[in-house]
Amino acid sequence: LRPMQDGAEVTRDYNWTGLSLRDHPLAFLRSDLSEQGIVSCRQALDAKDGRRLTSAGLVLVRQRPGSAEGVVFLTLEDETAALNVIVWPDMFEKYRRVVLSSQMLGAKGSLQKEGEVVHLVAREIIDFSSLLADVGNRSLRSVGRERQETQSEKIIVASRNFH
Repeated sequence: LRPMQDGAEVTRDYNWTGLSLRDHPLAFLRSDLSEQGIVSCRQALDAKDGRRLTSAGLVLVRQRPGSAEGVVFLTLEDETAALNVIVWPDMFEKYRRVVLSSQMLGAKGSLQKEGEVVHLVAREIIDFSSLLADVGNRSLRSVGRERQETQSEKIIVASRNFH
């Protein structure tokens, strides 16, 4: 038997326990995301107030409190940090299906900083769930391991949704 790809091990961990002590799933996708100009959550947190950028991550939390007048708050996580995203009601209606169903999202918008509090105000939402589905076929350690296209198990990320 060929050894499992690193990504397949992470996928198996997430599907069985909801987490992994190995690499973060987005570590396997970082080069693809960087090629598209998508910055890590840490880079977003460290950027200047008002900067326009795109970041992506696993959807950890979706919140739409009744007191927020239709605003949705997302928490995205990658291998570097967690980033809060604000989705105004008009953007939510435009991207409703993606916001509510995606396991991995990209958010393009403007950074809003006030002291230690950082938010990315979304102007566009991108569904990266299909890219996330490829984690099981990837490896961070390429020595003696070629890419396996036959991996069928897809990673399942369970986000917490509050309304």
